[in-house]
Amino acid sequence: MKNLLLGSVALIVCVGAAKAADLPRMPVKAPPVPVVSYDWNGFYLGGYYGDSLGNQKGSTDPTAIGGRTGVTNVNQIATTLGLTAGYNWQFAPHWLVGLEGDIGYLGINRTNIEFNDITLVGHKADWYGTARARFGYVTGPSVLYVTGGAAFVHTRDTFGGNLTTVGPTTSTSTITSWTAGGGIETKISRAWSAKTEYLFIDGGNTVNFLANPRGIANVPSSFDHNYHVMKAGLNYQFGGANDEGFFAFLTAGPMPSDHNWSGFYAGVNVGGGMSLVNAPAMDTIGTTQLNGTGFAGGGQVGYNWMNVFGPKWFVGVEGDIGALRIRASMNDWFDTASQFTENTSWYATARGRVGTTTGPALLYFTAGGAWVNFSDGFAPVGVVTGDLSSRTHGGWTVGGGTEVALDSRWSAKLESLYIDVGHTNHQNFPPSTFGADFKERFQVVRFGLNYKFGADDVFRRGY
Repeated sequence: MKNLLLGSVALIVCVGAAKAADLPRMPVKAPPVPVVSYDWNGFYLGGYYGDSLGNQKGSTDPTAIGGRTGVTNVNQIATTLGLTAGYNWQFAPHWLVGLEGDIGYLGINRTNIEFNDITLVGHKADWYGTARARFGYVTGPSVLYVTGGAAFVHTRDTFGGNLTTVGPTTSTSTITSWTAGGGIETKISRAWSAKTEYLFIDGGNTVNFLANPRGIANVPSSFDHNYHVMKAGLNYQFGGANDEGFFAFLTAGPMPSDHNWSGFYAGVNVGGGMSLVNAPAMDTIGTTQLNGTGFAGGGQVGYNWMNVFGPKWFVGVEGDIGALRIRASMNDWFDTASQFTENTSWYATARGRVGTTTGPALLYFTAGGAWVNFSDGFAPVGVVTGDLSSRTHGGWTVGGGTEVALDSRWSAKLESLYIDVGHTNHQNFPPSTFGADFKERFQVVRFGLNYKFGADDVFRRGY
């Protein structure tokens, strides 16, 4: 998450600090907002920086000698960065279609010792590319869009070895599959735009490479791959009547907007949550990781103060609470009679926000406290009880996003939050007596809709 945060901070500082030096303050009582035409048509190039999250599941043929009925998981959050190129066609006043391709560094590289075993399991995804279509709603200076298409990921899977005499077997391939996601892109000058985007990449599977788990050769194995990419980027649009030059975002004035960001707002959000739980063994070797996804959705309230550090900066506070329905369970590959479980019920955060405004949009990062209600532990397969427990843990969260005005009161946002709520220890791993330390880490990506209250909504004349 620190990579998406750094990318968001870089955009905020670049846009806000450069403009704050020579932009006039917005008047308290602004004149009527002029009608401005924003042209999204044409070719653009850009770059991005953010977080990549990989979820992999390895298994072996249970009918082979040395095969098992269970699975082993690998997950990691890492850095992604790369380049983007695309072309937009804007049709009617409020609709856009486009083609976009990107190629970048995925950065995922992790190898574990399998829980209570001597087997190595690992995954590496060093680069990826996508070729996608985009379809969006144009608010004028901003576009809210969905995107999907083909994806290509270069992977290397590792499964096997016994830490002493037998090395692991690896399989390297370039997987062709699909991707889908969405984002918000907003103008920071006529030619420059900033975007926040989420992509899910189905990495397909690597099948039938002959691993040698625990030193037994010729055991057919397979890996299933999923990736989540959260990124902040800058695009430059070439040509057209609105092209102000390559460095326009350093000198361009504020864009007009009838949305007053100051004050109280409330809204709803919907999205998804991902498990990043790591459970290293206690009193033995190895670790297991629990990969799971699920629905996230709820409501938020907040308050913004504009022009705090300068004419283009804002600070705010925001709180939210909602459902978080992540479901993660796995029968351990080596200890096949045992099942690891991590389920979440709800979450809440109380955070500060700080960032810059372009007029019609906010680019921000956010951090504060977080609380998650979850149930975790392990139990023999088919047994409901075992060492399972439910609790609510507090911790911290950090993230960033983009919020854009839809009209004078409504706004939409896309944001990502990384949540860390500590750890829980579980003993008596069946059928043994040792335990595991569950490290509770989660990622939430969500789309939100806010309504900005004005004085006339609360203090009406005559009351």
